[in-house]
Amino acid sequence: MMHKITDLIEPDNGCEGFAEGEEPMVTLVLDDGRKVKVPDMTAYKRGWDIGAEISDEDIAEFAK
Repeated sequence: MMHKITDLIEPDNGCEGFAEGEEPMVTLVLDDGRKVKVPDMTAYKRGWDIGAEISDEDIAEFAK
């Protein structure tokens, strides 16, 4: 099943940034109300932005 991304929440780590070795994550808000965290780079490479669609299979594979 496909889900539309209705919002995207990126963490604000301020001037500290991310810890060494920490993978930046982004939260995708889906049209069914779920919020799933995926690696920021994966979302960027796959074009997962507001209005894009994501499959249940991709959620199962990449969500953390």
